[in-house]
Amino acid sequence: MQKGSFSLTTSFQVFYMLLTLLGLYFSLIAGTQAECPVQLNRRRVVVRYGDSVAVNCNTSVQHQGIGWEASEGAVGMTKDKNLITWRVSELKEWVIKPYCFINYKTGEPCEVQLPVTVYKTPDNVSISTVDHSGPMMEGKQYKLQCDVHNVAPVQYLTVKWYKGETLLNQTIFTNTSETPVNETVTLQIRPDRDDDGAQYRCEAELDLGAEGPQPHPKNSSNPLNVEVYYKPRHSNSTETIIKKDEVILDCTVKANPAPRYTWRSDHLEEEISSSVLKSSTLSPGNYTCIATNARGNDSKVFIIKSTDISISFVDHSEPLIVGKQYELLCVIRVVDPSKIVAVRWYKLSQTNSTDTIKTPVSSTSKLQISPNKTDDGAQYRCEAELKAGGLQNYTMSSEHLNITVHYKPIIKLPSTVPVFRGYPEVLVCEAEGNPKPTISWSLSANDTVYSTHSEKFNITESTPEDLYCIASNSVGRTTKHVKVVLKEDYLPLIAGLIAVIVAFISVIFIFIYSIYYKTAKMGRYSLKDAKPSAQTGNIAQNGKHNPIPMKKLSQSNILA
Repeated sequence: MQKGSFSLTTSFQVFYMLLTLLGLYFSLIAGTQAECPVQLNRRRVVVRYGDSVAVNCNTSVQHQGIGWEASEGAVGMTKDKNLITWRVSELKEWVIKPYCFINYKTGEPCEVQLPVTVYKTPDNVSISTVDHSGPMMEGKQYKLQCDVHNVAPVQYLTVKWYKGETLLNQTIFTNTSETPVNETVTLQIRPDRDDDGAQYRCEAELDLGAEGPQPHPKNSSNPLNVEVYYKPRHSNSTETIIKKDEVILDCTVKANPAPRYTWRSDHLEEEISSSVLKSSTLSPGNYTCIATNARGNDSKVFIIKSTDISISFVDHSEPLIVGKQYELLCVIRVVDPSKIVAVRWYKLSQTNSTDTIKTPVSSTSKLQISPNKTDDGAQYRCEAELKAGGLQNYTMSSEHLNITVHYKPIIKLPSTVPVFRGYPEVLVCEAEGNPKPTISWSLSANDTVYSTHSEKFNITESTPEDLYCIASNSVGRTTKHVKVVLKEDYLPLIAGLIAVIVAFISVIFIFIYSIYYKTAKMGRYSLKDAKPSAQTGNIAQNGKHNPIPMKKLSQSNILA
């Protein structure tokens, strides 16, 4: 009991201490409110330098005097009012800390201070390059400078850099000065050709918080136009043009300063400074254009290929036949045949392998071919290599000539077909050929047609021993001899023999099992019809002499 009393007393003490602390906390809050029971209608004031400002201070308790204390706009203490206003028509003090005070109870004063932020947007925001004037060079590094003049307070200032409408960077300040200051910010750039003509600018923004003006005041510099010098650069170094009625070679390239153009070719007799060559008399060959400015140069090669080369068969226009020989002709029509260096023949087969044959120099060239069936669908073309002066030789190529190859049928069929008596067989004759062959069957060597337009033939016991498949197309005809061999079906005989053997084995097994069963049963004992022995009173065991002992019980033993 004493132990329990001690625990209750300790708990009560802890609870009492908690109540005391809570009471002290609320008394402090009440005391604070009681010490200075005034309210301001604005928690914080943000005002532009030179603008007006007004803030109310009021109380709901009896007092001995209320007033505003400030370096500008102070309001003397009065006992007749519960609401007074601090008002300044043009606030021109950067650091001002007004507070509202009240005297109550025993005359002790209390006060509430009003935070005031006086701001000023910049007089000017400007952008310039540092230690540089004139165009910038591609790939070099430059420094831009942003000057912000006469801004306050600087701790709320953010300077942002833009290229066009893209934000590049921004800077904030930690200076706590409340009076106007000048700030300078720099930005490193490395312009490329895409920056030529770009506009950079910097922007000063004052973020004065929720009590400040919305949206935030912003002052932007005038844009700085950037000119970038860069060398000519073609999108591709080589362009191939097929000569037609008129050839246009356009070498125009973007560069700063504007480039000058020079053309080089063995086919040009005079110097040309234009970026475009427009002529229908330009010969096949290579034309090199060089674009140059103060930053460097770049060249582009135009390759003019002529269509004045053709490929065809000599005295033939039908599909080719396997085993026959044909002649291809390549005709090169150029102004000066002495410029022909070599003529090459190409064959592109269906396996995508290319065969190249080089023939002697000539304005015409012939090629003998003997196609086989794998050449069906192959493509031939000829190519002429021409001299092109100091530059590399010029090559022009003909169109592709597709060939079609016809060949007689090839039959896929076994020479011997076994047929079991009582089981009909379907024989399929497959034949490959171009054009696709038709199939017919014959029962004799004299080509007497038995069945036409069918690849299948039903073979029975009555079908003759000799059978012929005939495949025909426009190229020729192929005959395949098939020998039909009639065979007996021994499967039922074998199945019957197996059934007899299985039955015989089953009979033997049953016989052996019955003998084993009888033998096993003779070894068992049975008490049926058993009689006790006359001498011993024991029960005889099925006529055997081994008695089973019997104990005679007295009447007392039975009663017990």
